Amino acid sequence: MGRNSKSKNQNIKVYNKNSSLEHLSNEILYQICKHLDGYEAFYAFHDLNYRFDQFLKSLLFILNITSDTLKSKLYIREIFKEILNFHKNRIIVIYLDMLLSFNDLFSFNSSFNRLKILHLYNCQSNKFIAFLQNLTYLPDLSSLNLEICDQSINLNNIYQIILTLPKLKSCDIKTNNNPKFSSLLSMNQNLSQIERLDIRGHCDLNECLCIVSHTHQLSHLVYIQTNPIDYNIRINSPINLSNLTHLYLRISGMKFNVFENFLSQISCKLTNLCLTTEIEDMKYLDANHWENFLLENYSQLKIFQLKCYAKHNHILDPVKINQFLTSFWIERRWVLEINVSPVHFLYSITPYKKRWYDELSKEIYPSSSELKKSCQLTLTNIDSSRWNQIKDMFISAKIYHLVLLQEKTFIVTLIKIVRSLPKLISLQFNSLSFIEPNGEDFDDCFSKRSKSKIENVYVEKVETNGEIACISTLCPRMKCFRIISFENSTNSRSFYY
Repeated sequence: MGRNSKSKNQNIKVYNKNSSLEHLSNEILYQICKHLDGYEAFYAFHDLNYRFDQFLKSLLFILNITSDTLKSKLYIREIFKEILNFHKNRIIVIYLDMLLSFNDLFSFNSSFNRLKILHLYNCQSNKFIAFLQNLTYLPDLSSLNLEICDQSINLNNIYQIILTLPKLKSCDIKTNNNPKFSSLLSMNQNLSQIERLDIRGHCDLNECLCIVSHTHQLSHLVYIQTNPIDYNIRINSPINLSNLTHLYLRISGMKFNVFENFLSQISCKLTNLCLTTEIEDMKYLDANHWENFLLENYSQLKIFQLKCYAKHNHILDPVKINQFLTSFWIERRWVLEINVSPVHFLYSITPYKKRWYDELSKEIYPSSSELKKSCQLTLTNIDSSRWNQIKDMFISAKIYHLVLLQEKTFIVTLIKIVRSLPKLISLQFNSLSFIEPNGEDFDDCFSKRSKSKIENVYVEKVETNGEIACISTLCPRMKCFRIISFENSTNSRSFYY
């Protein structure tokens, strides 16, 4: 008995010794450090013993230098200083808040020979330009992200520096206002190796074209400008960007012919085109015009996404809605979705994504005949009176799927909407209400037999069997009834008829 106890205690001691942190392999320690900021890893393993000093010499650092971090503990600034001064060659990523007094921490030089990603935010004052000029000393910098909050900064100077960084592949520049910008000076267009460029909030279309004219390796371009600007295109010499395949634009108030003119200035072979805009020009929603434009200019296009926000007085004609259901759109699996809220209409053309009722089919992808019935209408917080104002634009439109986004839908409102959309085959909503808002009358709604063609119904919450009876009466052709929560139970159920 004593021998067994002694042997057991020895085994425990050996186990404890071998399971200590010091005996973990470098591979495991690397996995641990992936979840730590660089200064945390340095602080955890620094000056422990020879084993961990050797481990730190092989560790690559990701530093996130923020005011909150520096203020949390006094010793953290000293840790940053030690890493930045004595371990420059092992820093691969830096996130730096430029509001900090960083001059006493470090300045960039060629010793940062592994730094690949640099994110500078809260950039302000023209001292920033001098700081930015030191980026030319970074031999391996491939990704740069700038968030500028100072309107006095001259972006012309910034782009002059950025476009000459020899290894830079990706660049994001975001501003919260309209800083100074003037045309770029003449420079060697072959210098810039940028492949991904993200321009947000600080230049008009002409300035954007001027910038990209210096980036002949460009493959991905993001241009976002939601402030009112001059959209007149004054550049009339097409720019050859043979590598440009992905273009994302978010603009506001631009006429469609100006948009076309902008694209005509860029010679490229787009495979992905995404456009988000607030419109008054309804030509953006002319399906036939889009078809001709895309076939003529971007026949190789694989992904097309269009999101148009329109005010309630800019209503799309039902004929125009149905034009997005022709073979051109169906073959490419680009489908129309309409979202109506109290604030605006949102018209979206997007690649088809599986919906809840697709799970009922054995097919991996919907057939062409099913995609012809893919047009979906989503109503967000729309009551009976608002529906009466807008229903005429949908009555003759080929709307096959309805989603109601609100906490509870009054049963009379639901019946009125379903009756107005005779082609519906699926219905989705959160829950029903039987409380009469504004004294609406039940009698007329239940006096007529439902002719609805709805086959699939999805409800988040059903509280009584009476609700099931109402839905069954409204949807007499129902084949599947999916309930996520029934009588406060979270077990979802599907009923098949």
